[in-house]
This record gives sequence, structure tokens and C-alpha cells, in this order.
Amino acid sequence: MNLTNLITALIAVESSGNDLAIGDQGRAIGCLQIHRAVVLDVNRITGSHYRHQDMTNRVAARAVCQAYLTLYGRGATTEQLARRWNGGPTGDRKPATVAYWLKVQRNLK
Repeated sequence: MNLTNLITALIAVESSGNDLAIGDQGRAIGCLQIHRAVVLDVNRITGSHYRHQDMTNRVAARAVCQAYLTLYGRGATTEQLARRWNGGPTGDRKPATVAYWLKVQRNLK
């Protein structure tokens, strides 16, 4: 499984492809429903300069997601990656992310 296909499935689950989606009481934005903390984390580790409001741009959102999954996904399975996207760096250990993985799995090509 490559990250491109996984990220496409994550977009389908997170926003049904809506680049302007807003969720989690306004805290998650864009096609991948990215929180400010994820942007700050990626910027801190990679030296990038993304802004939270940039996450309505699909190219920027995909780049942040790819960086995040690369940072926290060494040696991880596709399931672990999806669950970490949903529940943070230890999301694959949280029972609450199992249902999310099942949705992602249905959208994988």
C-alpha cells in the first residue's frame, strides 16, 4: 500500500472530498480534517511553514498528511497508519479508531 492511495481513502472518509469542510466545532478543516496541532507538529519536525488555514488547499493538506504519516508511520501497516491519522501517534492502540479503520478500508483502491 502506498501513501497516495491511503491518503485518497482518508479524504473520502474525512470529508467526502470537500476541500472546504469544517468539522470538530471548527477545529478541523479541509479535505483531511486537519487540526492545528498536526500542522504545528509537521512544521516543527520538517521545518515547513504551513498555516492551519492552508489546509483547505488539497495539495498542502496532502503534503501535511504525507509528512505526518511518514513521521509517525515507520514500519507501520496501512491499518496502523489510518488509525494514527485518526487518533494521533498512538491511535492504532485506541479502540475508538477501529471503526474509522473499517471506513477507510472500504475506500481503499
